[in-house]
Parts: sequence; structure tokens; C-alpha cells
Amino acid sequence: MHLKPEQHRWIYLAALAMVAIGLPLSKAMISIGGITLAANFLLEGNFKQKLQSLKSQPTIWLFVAVFVLHGIGLIWTTDFAHGIKDFKIKLPLLFFPMVIGLSPRIKRTEFLWIAALFSASVIFTSFFSTYKFLQIVDTPDADYRSISLFTSHIRYGLMVCMAFLILLNCAWNEEKKLWLRITYVAFAAWLGIFIFLLQSMTGIIVWLISSYVMLLYTLFHTKNLWIKRIGLSVLIAAPILTFGYLANQVKAFYPEEKVDFSRLEKYTAGGEKYGHDTTLLSIENGHYINLYIADKELRASWRKRSDIVYPDGRDANGNFIYTTLIRYMTSKGLRKDSVGLQALSDADIAAIENGVANVRFIDGNPIDNRIYTVIWEFDKLIYEPNPEGHSVTQRLEFWQTGWEILKQNLVFGVGTGDLEIEYKGMYQQLDSNLAQEFQLRAHNQYLSIAIALGLIGFLVFIASIVLPFFTLKNANTYLYIGFSIILYLSMINEDTLETQAGVTLYAFFNSFFLYALRSLSPKDAKAEE
Repeated sequence: MHLKPEQHRWIYLAALAMVAIGLPLSKAMISIGGITLAANFLLEGNFKQKLQSLKSQPTIWLFVAVFVLHGIGLIWTTDFAHGIKDFKIKLPLLFFPMVIGLSPRIKRTEFLWIAALFSASVIFTSFFSTYKFLQIVDTPDADYRSISLFTSHIRYGLMVCMAFLILLNCAWNEEKKLWLRITYVAFAAWLGIFIFLLQSMTGIIVWLISSYVMLLYTLFHTKNLWIKRIGLSVLIAAPILTFGYLANQVKAFYPEEKVDFSRLEKYTAGGEKYGHDTTLLSIENGHYINLYIADKELRASWRKRSDIVYPDGRDANGNFIYTTLIRYMTSKGLRKDSVGLQALSDADIAAIENGVANVRFIDGNPIDNRIYTVIWEFDKLIYEPNPEGHSVTQRLEFWQTGWEILKQNLVFGVGTGDLEIEYKGMYQQLDSNLAQEFQLRAHNQYLSIAIALGLIGFLVFIASIVLPFFTLKNANTYLYIGFSIILYLSMINEDTLETQAGVTLYAFFNSFFLYALRSLSPKDAKAEE
């Protein structure tokens, strides 16, 4: 059955809306929306006109080239099965620029509706996540990643940042209905709060930086004197408050008074000689972990309080109970002897058995605790050069290992499917301190592309990032600049394009903001309509 152009347009709009709604909510909706877009694009025909349009849009060629290079990279890959899998994951890099870039432009109201549906889906899922958060918030050492119920908490954090900026953009451009503008701002404020409940450090950092830069962008485009004054005050105060907060966290981490190691007490009240390791000065809540340890007293006293074998038994997180115990006691300012262990409550013992290594993780602010953990990881790295199991400092090892691989495969890379094989081999070659389970890939999209496709692929990818800002009007707008900050910042710390959710989020909104609407400028759009 031959459909009319207007019918194809409505199918196109419905499929775009389905992908937008599905991104934070349902992989099935993303797949159905994508298949519908592809089928409609092919059935619509007009291929001669689309080919002419493709010739005049070099940015589409660049986005497609990134995908094509992943296909070419299969030629010299050794792990062909993994290469094919990775190549299939990258399909959105081909699909969305071609379909959205070569389809008829949509109206501004339709564009805003689709963006609003995405934001509504993010808000909707945030309520479920908040309910989950309230269920686990009082659980010691709770895993807050679990509150992202429908997709990866890192990708979801990026979506929250995207929806936040979309809502502010809608509020800015709403001229007639004050109540609607207030509603947009209220929901944006909620997402600003929710990103901290989600506790994705990538999401929080991206939200802070993107909010700051987009406020600066707004001040350049507003004539309202009050907005300029308030915005400028925020721009000045925000970095001062942020750095002040971080400095205070660092200061609170370290001991207030310097310990005189020559005057440490030698014996416990029970007569056992203390163990003092003054070479390994790890810290917990401002106290040195490896001072005042009476192992025999701990062994005897612990046996009376817990069924977990000391010292080689494991807590609920798989760590040695000895390590968790002395860290927890140190965090409370207790000496690691029988007197200190007797001072622990039954709740403290249960927390230790559950893998809680610091008392602050029971009652402390979750954000403060996350910052504390990062400081602790870097402090520990000074004395123990093995970052194993530490999510932030491990990345330094990932990047160093990746750089060594890249230096040996600088021009063409290792091939689309060989990143995992090459990483395993390089970890062995470098005699890495990381256990095999922690020997992961780059966690940096730029480095991953450079390793896989070499300098050629890396330069093509960078060109696809930069060229739109010089050739497309829509690239120099609030929404696209905000999108770019969010996604390209995330690629420093994550392999954003190595998962279906990440590559779809990137490819869809990259194409949607650049090509779906003739102009993202409200004035230009109104004139065209």
C-alpha cells in the first residue's frame, strides 16, 4: 500500500517520539522506534532527492565515516566475533544521521513535543528511582546505582542532565503562559536535585559543568538586567563555593594534629604489645589505620561478637573481615584492641559484617561520603600503588595501559574487535598490580577510538565533533551546545559509545538537534513557519 507524504510524516514523528520516550524507559521502545524509522525511510522513497541532500551535507558524511571506519577496522581485527558485536552496537552512528538528516524537516512545535516527551519520560522514571532510593537510603553501604531501574545509572545520569537543559530551554522560550514556564522550571529544579540522589559522579560533574557553561551562554543572549546580575553572581559564587567545599572535605580527611611517632604507647591495657606501622600511613576519618593494632586481642574479642572467622573471613562485600574491622574502628577513633572492640555496639558489628568500612557510611551525607571515597582512593594510591577495586583511581591504570597499546598501534589501531585482547596482553606485559577481574578497558571514549582505529579514526571522530560548529547554524544554539558539553565530557570518563544505550543517546540527539528542525532559533523557526 502506497502511503501519502503526510502519512509518512506522522509515522516519522511517532517513531521519533517512541525513541525519545524509550531512551530512559525501555530498550524495546527504542528498537521498535528505530525499526519503524528505518522502514518508513525506505518506503518513503525519494532517493534521488535524498542523495542530492546527502551530497550537500558534509557533517552527515563525517558521522557516517566514524561508523564506516569501525567496519573497515574489522579487516585487521583478530577477534572477529567481538568486532562484529561492536560494529552492530555502533549502527546508530550510521542510522540516525542518515534517517533524520535526510528526512523532511519538522515544525518547531513538533520538535518541542518530542523533546518534552523525552523529558517527561526522564521525570517519570525519576519518581520510581526516588521511591527505590527511599527504600535503601538507611541501608549501610547501599548501592545507589541500583536506583536506576531501566538503564545504566551513568547513561541515565546523562539523560537527566539532558532533560534538565531541555526544560530550562522550554521555560526560556515560553512567552505566553506564566504557569507553564513555572512548571518547566519546577521540573528542572527537581531534576537538579535528583541527579544528586542518583549519585552518579559522572552525572553530577557533567551537570555542574554544563549548568555553569549554559548559564554563561544565557547571559550573553539576554537583555534582562536582573537576570544578568543574578546570573553573574551565580557564576562568581559557584566555583568559590565548590572549591571551598572540596577544600573543606580534603582538610577534614587528614588529621588535625601531627602524630609524634616516637611517643606512641607500646602496650594495651591488657598487656599486649601494639603493632605500629609508621611506613604505611593510610587514613580513615582523620585517624591512622595502621597504628595501635593488637591482633591477639582483636582475634579473641571478635570471636565473642561474630561468627565470621578473623582475620581471613570475608564480609558481605567479599573483603577480608580484618581489613574492614580495623578501618571501621579507626573511623570511630578507637584503638584496635579489646577495649576498642568492646566499645562497638551490636549495630557496629552488623555493619562491619555487611562490609561497611567507615562509620560515616551509616549516617553521613551520601554526597559527602562519595567525595570522601574519592579522596581516600587518591590518598591510598600514595602509599599503595595498586588501585585495585577503586572506581576512580583504577582509571589511571586503564588509561596508562591504553596509552601503551596506542603507542604500538598509532596509525591504524588494533582493529574494531581487539581492544579486550590487547588490553589483556598489555596488562600482562606491564605486570599490572590489578587482579584479572579489575583489568578493564579504557573508560575513555577518545582513547578507545584511538586504540581501535588509530590516529586516522581518532582525527575523523574529532572532526565530526568540531565541524558542525563551523558549518551548521543549529550547532551554535543552546540545546546543541548543552548536548555537546554533556556527551563529550562524559567521554573523558566513560566509554559512552561502547554500549547500546550510550551510542543511541548520542546518535539520536546529535542528529535530532542538528537536522530535525530547520532552525533551532525560535525567531528563525517562527519566520519559516
